[in-house]
Amino acid sequence: MKIWRCMVCGYEHTGDNPPESCPVCGVGPEEFSIKSGDSGNAGGVKRWKCTVCDYIHTGEHPPERCPLCGVGPELFVLLEEKIAALDAQVIADTDMGTIRAALNMISYGLYVVAAAKDDKHNGMCANTVFQLTDDPPQIAVCINKNNLTHEYIKYSGTFTVSILGREQLAAVKHFGYRSGRGTDKFAGIDFLPALNGCPVLRNCIAYLEATVIPAKTTDVGTHTLFVAVVTSGRMVLNEEGLTYAYYRQNRT
Repeated sequence: MKIWRCMVCGYEHTGDNPPESCPVCGVGPEEFSIKSGDSGNAGGVKRWKCTVCDYIHTGEHPPERCPLCGVGPELFVLLEEKIAALDAQVIADTDMGTIRAALNMISYGLYVVAAAKDDKHNGMCANTVFQLTDDPPQIAVCINKNNLTHEYIKYSGTFTVSILGREQLAAVKHFGYRSGRGTDKFAGIDFLPALNGCPVLRNCIAYLEATVIPAKTTDVGTHTLFVAVVTSGRMVLNEEGLTYAYYRQNRT
C-alpha cells in the first residue's frame, strides 16, 4: 500500500491511489503526492515549496500561482536538491532559488503576534520574532504591510507575543492561514487582555508585551521591522517551544 499526502493540508491517505477528494480540505487527487520515504515513491519527482505559506507542489516546474497564498513561481524553491560536494564552482553557481533554499534551513520559532485597535483584536502567526538586547529588553518583529495586525500595531504602537508550545499546532493554522479582515480570529479563543490591551493566548507557554520604538522601526520593503521594548512578560509553562521545523514535520 502507498501513503499519499495532501500537499495543501497534510492529510495522509493509504491506498493504491489517492482519494477522489481530500476529506479535510476538499482538494482533488492532483494535489496528492506519494509520501517521501514510502516504498512506492518513484524517484526523480521534484518537490517545490512556497517560501511564503509552506505549500508543497510536485511537478517538473513550480506552479504558476500558489493555490494557498497566490504568489508566483519565483517564490518557490526546489526541495531535496543535493550536491555532491561544496566547491568553488558550486559557490559561484548560485541564484535566487538557491538563496531561498539556504534561507529555508534557518531555524525559526512560531509565535502569535497580536495587537488591538479601539475595541478590536487581531493576531497572526509569525516566525520572525527575536530578541535584540537584554538590558533594556528589546525584541523585533517583522510584519507584512498587507496584514491587519500590521495596521493595528502601527495604530497603537503596542503588541503582544504569545509563545507557542509543541501541543499548539492548531493555533498555527488558525492564526496563520486566514485573514483577520474576513473573520474574527479571537472568536471562541480563550485569551486574556494584557496590560497594554492586546490579547494573550491563555494556553501559551510564555508571553511578552511590547511597546514599539518609532525611531528604530524600519521599512524593509514588503514588511515593516518593528523594534520594541519589552514592558512585561512571563513564562507560563516550562515546556519546549514550537519551531517551524517541528510544525512542518507534525502538522496534520
